[in-house]
Amino acid sequence: MDSTSSRRHAATANAINILLVEDNPADADLLGEILEEADEIEWSLVHVERLKDALQSLHEQDFDVVLLDLSLPDKQGLPTIAQTHEAAPDLPIVVLTGLSDKVIALEALRQGAQDYLVKGKIDTYTLVRAIRYAIERAHTLKKLRQSEEQLQRLNEELERRVAEQTDELRQKNQSLQSEISERQRLEEELRHALAKEKELSDLKSRIISVVSHEYRTPLATILSSTELLEHYGHNWQEEKKQLHFHRIESSVHHLTRLVNDVLMFSKAEAGKLEFNPVELDVVEFCRDLVEELQLPAQNQHSINLRCLGTHLDVYLDEKLLRQILSNLLSNALKYSPDGGKIQFDLIFDQNTVTFRIQDEGIGIPAKDQPQLFDTFYRSSNVGTISGTGLGLAIVKRCVDIHRGQIVVESEEGVGTTFTVILPLNIEIDLYVYGYSSLEN
Repeated sequence: MDSTSSRRHAATANAINILLVEDNPADADLLGEILEEADEIEWSLVHVERLKDALQSLHEQDFDVVLLDLSLPDKQGLPTIAQTHEAAPDLPIVVLTGLSDKVIALEALRQGAQDYLVKGKIDTYTLVRAIRYAIERAHTLKKLRQSEEQLQRLNEELERRVAEQTDELRQKNQSLQSEISERQRLEEELRHALAKEKELSDLKSRIISVVSHEYRTPLATILSSTELLEHYGHNWQEEKKQLHFHRIESSVHHLTRLVNDVLMFSKAEAGKLEFNPVELDVVEFCRDLVEELQLPAQNQHSINLRCLGTHLDVYLDEKLLRQILSNLLSNALKYSPDGGKIQFDLIFDQNTVTFRIQDEGIGIPAKDQPQLFDTFYRSSNVGTISGTGLGLAIVKRCVDIHRGQIVVESEEGVGTTFTVILPLNIEIDLYVYGYSSLEN
């Protein structure tokens, strides 16, 4: 067979143009025959056997969908997805895979493919459904990307207008030469406003970027799991169903934590964090928190809570303390990908209570430790582990509000220890304690 062949079925202006990239002639013929049985759609098929021919076809002709085999003579595996997506970013891709390649096919979905089909189990219904759903999802993603681009253009326009208004203010200030002292005061206020505005603008952009990036993966997981459950769940055993339900639940918890972190950080930046210290049974509090965090970890991690010293009454803000400990314990679990023991020590002293959390995870490189509590900063060795860089910044603000201290000791590849020291009896009166006031 030639490297390129075409066949058409009712090739009209409304026909679905399909590019089939498959080096097995028998599989290609079978897909063609299956399409012949699809009376409800009009289609036009171009078949090539190599990736280079597929890329050339994409350059020369418009297609609505690509049916892509991952094992081709000139390219194998996930790189075929990347090169095809690079050649036609908005074109939906349906992966063709053998029974033994399902794991690779699922990874392909996470890397940009819209669906996958298992060879030998394809019928007219599943093929037509996959093509239609792939086109619909690709169209939705394209609209989302266009919306993001429009948002970026609006942001640039806003910055341009701010720059124009700033320039206008400067010109007006220059006309006030006779009032030198007043002008200096106004210029100082203007510089402060511009710096604050730029800081807020940068913060807004970073939040949008981080949140949109962190939302994509759990939303994609929820979408793929719900679609799989909807279409195939009736054939699955209960254990496999529960696996997908757990993925959905885990993704929802991740999104909830992300929203809570952003809200907490926004309040801290606006100086609106409420500080409400109350008498607290900190031992029971820590036990409940460990039990809550231990459940999702299952058998991979073990959190060992140890109480040292005489138990004393403490006055702490329960919500802020939860932010401190849940972030530190969650990080200990997340950055210990191979499991292991998490040691959580609660130490009572005469005037302070100390929380020490030690893991055996990936550790923090020495060069990253000075910036560890900076907003959006993440250690250089986290790799593909998800995160926003907000958790430790929130922890630092919550510790500062308690007038406490936080210390980190870490060695890359060995583990990390965070130590938080809080005074036992901070002032009990309720008040709003803004982060900006901590510097005074």
